[in-house]
Amino acid sequence: MFTQIALIAALRHELKPLLSMGSWRLEKIAGRNFYRRTVAGKEVVATTSGLGKVMAAATTQMVIDRFNADLVLNFGSCGALAPGLAVGDLILAEKVIEYDFTSDHKSVPTTDCDAGLLLKLKDHFPGFKIGPLASADRNADTLEVRNELFVRYQALVADWEGASIVRVAKRMGIPALVLRGVTDIGDADLASEYEGNYQKVLPDVAKAADGMVKFLAKIEPRDPVVK
Repeated sequence: MFTQIALIAALRHELKPLLSMGSWRLEKIAGRNFYRRTVAGKEVVATTSGLGKVMAAATTQMVIDRFNADLVLNFGSCGALAPGLAVGDLILAEKVIEYDFTSDHKSVPTTDCDAGLLLKLKDHFPGFKIGPLASADRNADTLEVRNELFVRYQALVADWEGASIVRVAKRMGIPALVLRGVTDIGDADLASEYEGNYQKVLPDVAKAADGMVKFLAKIEPRDPVVK
C-alpha cells in the first residue's frame, strides 16, 4: 500500500537510536540531513524537524514534496497526562489536539489519525496504549496543566509536534501516525524527570517505530486502509 514512508523526530537524540538499526544512507538537502533505507522493497526516509509546530509542519511538507512520502510517522518522547501511565509506556495517538490554538471564530483543532491503520496496529502491537494526544508549543510541566488537559480533552499524553504533523499530512491527503514514549509523569520537575528517563525510553520508542515501519511496509494493496 505504501511506497515511501517518512519518519520524523524532533531532536537528534530521539532519532539516533533508530539510525543504529539497519543500514542508512545520508542525503543532504538545504543543509539538512535525511537518512534513507529500503524496507520490504519500500523507501524509508528519516529526519529531524527541530522543536515546535512550525518546524514540524515545514518538515512534514518537505518530506511529502521532496520524497513523495505517502505515510508519515512522528515518534519521540511525551509527558503523561492520564492517571496510571508509567515511564516507558508507548502511546499511539488516536487523534491529535492543538490545544494552544486560540480564536474567536474556530474551536481548538482536533484531527483524527487513520482509523484503518490504527486498527491494524492495535492488533499487531497490543502493548501500545491508544488515545488522544495534546500538542502545543509549550510544556505541560505542572500538575495543574496536566490535570486540566486530561479533564478537558481526555488526552493521554502531551507533546510539541504531533498535531501539526498530522494536520499537514491530512491536508495533503496522506495518513500520519504519532508514536510517543512517556518520559515524565509529573513526579518531579519536567527537566529532571526527562533527563533521568530519556536514555532508557527513547531506544524502546525507536525499536517500536522500526517495527511499525516493517509491518506497514508489508501491507498489501488488497488490505483495506481508511484515509
